[in-house]
Amino acid sequence: MGHEENDTKASAPDPALRPYPYPYTAWLALSNDPDNTVIAGWRELDQLIWKELQLPFADCLFFRSYNRHLPDQVDLHRYPEILAAHPHDTIHTWGDYMFAGTRGFDRSDAEQAVEHARSLGFSPRVWVDHSMFPGNMLHIHRYGAKPEFPDAAGHIYGNPYYTLDLVRAIGVRYLWDGTITPILGQDQEKNWFSYHLEHSGTTRKGLIDYAKHRMSERLGIGSGFRAQFQKNAAYRKHVFPDGNAMYVFQRHGYWDKAEIHGLAAVIAPERMDELVARGGTCIAYTHLGKRPADRMAEATHIPAPTKAALKHVGRLHAKGELMLSSVSELLDHLVLRDNITVDRRNKHIRFHADGISFSSVGPEELKGRSFTFLRNEIAPEGLQIMGTSEMLHPRIEWNDAEHFTLRFEE
Repeated sequence: MGHEENDTKASAPDPALRPYPYPYTAWLALSNDPDNTVIAGWRELDQLIWKELQLPFADCLFFRSYNRHLPDQVDLHRYPEILAAHPHDTIHTWGDYMFAGTRGFDRSDAEQAVEHARSLGFSPRVWVDHSMFPGNMLHIHRYGAKPEFPDAAGHIYGNPYYTLDLVRAIGVRYLWDGTITPILGQDQEKNWFSYHLEHSGTTRKGLIDYAKHRMSERLGIGSGFRAQFQKNAAYRKHVFPDGNAMYVFQRHGYWDKAEIHGLAAVIAPERMDELVARGGTCIAYTHLGKRPADRMAEATHIPAPTKAALKHVGRLHAKGELMLSSVSELLDHLVLRDNITVDRRNKHIRFHADGISFSSVGPEELKGRSFTFLRNEIAPEGLQIMGTSEMLHPRIEWNDAEHFTLRFEE
């Protein structure tokens, strides 16, 4: 995961802020990897999720797929219509170069992808590592973030897989950290004791992990063991070997349920009801286009339990209980929220640039966003709202006796 001291959250929200826009108590996004997706399955997914249910999630794509094991896998090159069919905010590395025979990957492929994206007006904000791709940033191979390779004799070689500068140039600000968490609901403070109990799945293992964690910390050993546990923040700042600072995030789920049938368990109605009750964010890990091997002969791609689960999250959203969005919209909200200061005495609310996701904050960056405040912390009358360089004029929406919302129009 990198150095532990790099894995720190940007800041903390002011107590005057409600965590999520009124009236939502929790927030769900789907983080989909496009592996194994064929066009028939893609069309079925597009029809149900984005056309019929109109769920406001965003999708992920491959620019190119050269995988010989998956010759029919959907990519943007062969199916350019996918980009306009529904929102996309994530790229699964620069493409699928796994099991590609003699068709290897180097930096020139990433440069071509950047030009292709710019020609389409596509600026993905999220990067997700893929399998054993050598250009990964944090998952298994991590050569994509290292500009050079030194050898034992002192020679230094340029790294042909290094592309982190291009990842940033294309618009990415959030990278998956290569891990998943079984804990339902991030953006929630947990001490290490409660964290380990829930993360482990059993009381016995949780107590053992907690004891090992505390002991290794006191003795100054076992940093590798501790690095696999990333507390429960929804995002963290990470400084890469080339000096680039970005935000990384975990995904929620289970390795053996990361496909269209397993999604029914990850976002099961009772689990989403629990998420609403406990609060927090969930970036659910899945492969929407992948089926279990023993289900490949079935006539339809999306099983009934997964359809029911997706319909249930849609109902929770319509009721104002569970916020739904793209991964980038969720993380953007948290970063902006955590960089708001509230001057109660002078009745000022100021949005600050965090320097990673936002270099400035003004009407363009806040377009379509909402932030809810507690009236016992600051009253809505006579407020001055400021961005990094100008006064802002959001609509003030009175919610109830306890809350008001600043709503920045589209």
